Amino acid sequence: MGLREFEDQAGRRWAVWETFPGTTAGLSPEFHDGWLTFDDGAERRRLRPVPPNWEALPLERLTMLLRVADAAPAARDTPLAKIEEERRVSERRESERRHAERRVRNRRRKSEPRSSSGGDAAPLG
Repeated sequence: MGLREFEDQAGRRWAVWETFPGTTAGLSPEFHDGWLTFDDGAERRRLRPVPPNWEALPLERLTMLLRVADAAPAARDTPLAKIEEERRVSERRESERRHAERRVRNRRRKSEPRSSSGGDAAPLG
């Protein structure tokens, strides 16, 4: 697998490499044979089919391929990312629920009358 880095006309630094899918499950048929990935750290693009001898292309041609490459779906748009986001939301809600329950328990403890011996009442739960 080759890797090239270049700077486009706007001064953005891009890395480009050939990607071969490990599995084609859930992948559009046109991507089954692989694609070129362009990445500048903030944006990712895909170009298919992979041009022959792309590693040796002049900078002008590589920049043109970048311009015609399709925007890659953001990681958050993939089914796995959606499942992961749902898990994080569920964990966050569970954490907030436990925190709210602790606050309620602490309020109850503070409002409970002290025992006649002067010691603290035994905590609940």
